[in-house]
Amino acid sequence: MAAVATITGTAGRLRRRALALDYKWQSLMVAIVGSFMVMLDTTIVNIALPRITAVFGVSVDQSELVLTGYMLALAVVMPAAGYLTDTFGTKRVYLLVMALFTLGSALCGMAWDINSLVLFRVIQGLGGGMLMPLGMTIIYKAVPPQERGTIMGVFGIPLLLAPVLGPTLGGYIVEYVDWRVIFTLNIPVGALGLLLGATLLRETDRLRGLRFDTAGFILSAIGFGSLLLGLAHGASDGWGAPHIVAYLFVGTAALVVWVIVELDAPTPLLELRVLRNTIYGLATIITFITTVAMFSSMFLLPLFLQNLRGLGAMESGLLTFPQALASGVVMPISGRLFDRIGPRPLVLAGIVIVAYSTWQLSFINLATGDAELRWILIMRGAGMGFMMMPAMTAAMNTVPQHLVARASSLTNVLRQLFGSFGTAIVATILQMRQDFHQSMLAQTVTLDSPAVRSAVAAVQQTLIQHGASPAEAKAGAVLALGQQVAMGGAVRAFDDAFLLSAVVMLFALVPALFLTSTGVRGPGGPGQMQHME
Repeated sequence: MAAVATITGTAGRLRRRALALDYKWQSLMVAIVGSFMVMLDTTIVNIALPRITAVFGVSVDQSELVLTGYMLALAVVMPAAGYLTDTFGTKRVYLLVMALFTLGSALCGMAWDINSLVLFRVIQGLGGGMLMPLGMTIIYKAVPPQERGTIMGVFGIPLLLAPVLGPTLGGYIVEYVDWRVIFTLNIPVGALGLLLGATLLRETDRLRGLRFDTAGFILSAIGFGSLLLGLAHGASDGWGAPHIVAYLFVGTAALVVWVIVELDAPTPLLELRVLRNTIYGLATIITFITTVAMFSSMFLLPLFLQNLRGLGAMESGLLTFPQALASGVVMPISGRLFDRIGPRPLVLAGIVIVAYSTWQLSFINLATGDAELRWILIMRGAGMGFMMMPAMTAAMNTVPQHLVARASSLTNVLRQLFGSFGTAIVATILQMRQDFHQSMLAQTVTLDSPAVRSAVAAVQQTLIQHGASPAEAKAGAVLALGQQVAMGGAVRAFDDAFLLSAVVMLFALVPALFLTSTGVRGPGGPGQMQHME
């Protein structure tokens, strides 16, 4: 009888382990569908904006509300994801926001004017803003700390694949199909997400009696919304413009008051106290530096390829696709290594590789071959695969289980803000360096120079041979000279911006040196997860 009991008990344990193993991958599947859909939608809509402007016959400022409305909806709803999850359960909220995002996408595809499209984009953003933090929450609640590296390595693939695939797919759809398809494309994916979520997810425990942090919600909405608006339009409208100054001032003031309110609240909207944890704080600093550097380069390269090399959105997307492919290959490997050796060596190696490859980008010009550029991007993608998820996973491994939803919301809000900050800063620097280099070239490239006179004469002679009058040929030659000066200044400005991104990336080495293997299981046995007091 004892033997039978032992066998029965062993069989029961094996069944429970098998079910737990299955659920880890089931939860990962559900989280990937939602996160990939949102990330893809965020990048793909940008490509369709010029077509939307032309179809509805509106100004650029009006069409940009399509992006602004979505961004503001994200800023408002993302901080509330933790409270809603704790109060109503992860599965219920996930299915609700997935349905909301899918409905918003369907409505966007049927929009009849710019106002209706902006409204439907807000609906879409209210759902999309919570899908990413909810996906992370689902994974962290389903997977034990010692196995999170492997799972998060797979989960991180859509984070890097979607921003590269988005312009390629969006360019093809807008050019060869119809711009409305960029929205209706989400309907079958959303339906799949709803089906998987309803059948595979398990409901989490609900916390009774939680009070909604109304003050924190209002202040975070004002603060994050104003800052995102200021950062999004500061480079184009000018940082000294009255409305930009107002956005930044209101946003900063609201966030200062918000921090004070959150630290005093018994159940804050976002759990800022996790920043007191050493590992979480270090990982947040690393994420800030690397996100600023990476987003700046992700912003720069498509501009260089499309504005200076003259490639289309789809062509530039195909050229940069190997970077995402390299990240997708490396991320699962880095996830498995994380579970064995911890985050520090992976993050350090990733930072060095990304910094070096970004430095290599500072030497590109109009004559740089596609093959050379692809190899640089493959190296860069591999470095990003080693660096991104280990830092984020190390941070979340220090968070107690009951605070996972709140910490996940905080992580995603900060990542959104860091990315906007990086893009805004590099856009400003790019414009400043372009003005500087064009001014310097204009002082040296003059008609008094023998080399310039020779070049202008050659162009002038070519134009005359093609039927232009002497006066027209001279004007055309001078115009061509001005265009060459502008092009040369732009190329040098891009090189400066890439160099700055590489230097900024190296600053992340300092906090990475102190990133410990907390929560990681090595060969010697389980590591101890550090909890907050």
